Formats: sequence, C-alpha cells, structure tokens
Amino acid sequence: MSKTKEKYSRLGDEDLEEEMSYQSAESSRISRVRMLYLGSAIIFLVLLGTSALTLLPKWRPMRNGRWDPQSMLPTIPTVSLAFHMTKKYGTYDEEGNRAWDELVPVKHGLFALADPYRYDLQPGHEDKNDENVAWFGVAVFHQLHCLRALRDTVRQLKTGQPARDWGGPDHLEHCLDYIRQGLMCSADTTIEWPVFVKNESGKDGPITGEGIEHQCRDWNAVRAFGMRSGELIDSLGKQ
Repeated sequence: MSKTKEKYSRLGDEDLEEEMSYQSAESSRISRVRMLYLGSAIIFLVLLGTSALTLLPKWRPMRNGRWDPQSMLPTIPTVSLAFHMTKKYGTYDEEGNRAWDELVPVKHGLFALADPYRYDLQPGHEDKNDENVAWFGVAVFHQLHCLRALRDTVRQLKTGQPARDWGGPDHLEHCLDYIRQGLMCSADTTIEWPVFVKNESGKDGPITGEGIEHQCRDWNAVRAFGMRSGELIDSLGKQ
C-alpha cells in the first residue's frame, strides 16, 4: 500500500494577513478580559481597604492582643460650632448652679465595663457584686467635675456663700493642673480676632472668641453616652 503524501501549499499574502488578523483579534480579546479581571480585582481591593480603614478604629487590637479602649465608645462626629456667651454659666445663682450640675452625669460619668480584661486598660474600680465587671471614667466628665469645683470656689469668694466640700485644697490644686493638661492636650488652634476694630476712641476691641466657629466633637453625642453613666457596658459599647 502506498502512502499518499500530503501536499502543503504556501499561504498567499491574503491568507497570511487573515491569519495574523485573527490572531491579533484573539490576543486583543484575551488582553481585554485580563484587564477587566485586573480592574475588578483592584476595585475590590480598594473597597476592601476602605472598609477595613472604616472599621479599624473600632476593632484594631493592641499589640498585646487586647482591644483599643476607644472601641467601646460610640462614634463621635465632628460639628462646626460658633462660640457665644451663655449667661447662665457665668452667674452664681441657683440657675447657674443647676446648669453646671447638669453638665456632669450622675455618678460623675463613671460606667461599669463587662469583661474589662479584653481591653488594653489598667484595672478599674472593682464592682462589689461581679468580679468580671470594673468601673471606669471618661476624661471630659472628670474635667467638667474639676471645673465645677473651681467655679464653686469662685462663687464662694463672690457671694460669701459656703462652697461644697470638694476634698480640700489638694483636690483643687489637682483640678487646676488637670484642666491645664486637658486644654493643652486638645490644643484648639482655631484663629480668633477682635470683636471689633477701632471704636470711637480708636482702640481695638478685645479678643473674646465670640462668634468664631470651631470644629468640635458633637457634645450631644458625648453626653448621650455620658447619660448611660452607671450602666453596664458590654464589649460592643452597648447596654
């Protein structure tokens, strides 16, 4: 039996161009698919990273494997707030006393934290009824407590009325320095200007800060958490 030899013929220029065109189109299609997958992967990673950054302040563990203490607090938004004189806080009558007292929640803003060992915290005040619960405070309510003590001392000097028992001179000295440190820690660098320039006598007005806008943490949100003072807070910052 004889073998039939297959015959090959040289591709013509048109056939060669058609083959090259097909290969080019196929290569282009594959490249587009790869780019589509690559683009989708990049978008996914960006979204994943954004989500991680959003959640990071709440759930980031500390180096020792315990949670950031701030993760137990609600998210406090920032608001624009113009400063204005509020008369009741500058008086020494009963209305002023009530206004200052209402700034600090019951129990001075202390709250009970369940399973505190899960947070990067030093030991708190022990709970009398539950060894897995400890009591902690929030700095801003401590600062307001101290400011109330100093204000009450000034009230005594202004009115001659007896001041409350704030723990003696040592406590007032502590409060004065504690407020100093709190102000320097927050260090509000908002630029202020005089209330007026060149009055009738040619003098500039004082820089009182009146009407100047600041970027502040929303006090309503802070106070809402403070109003839970005395409650038991679990690991998610919930009651």
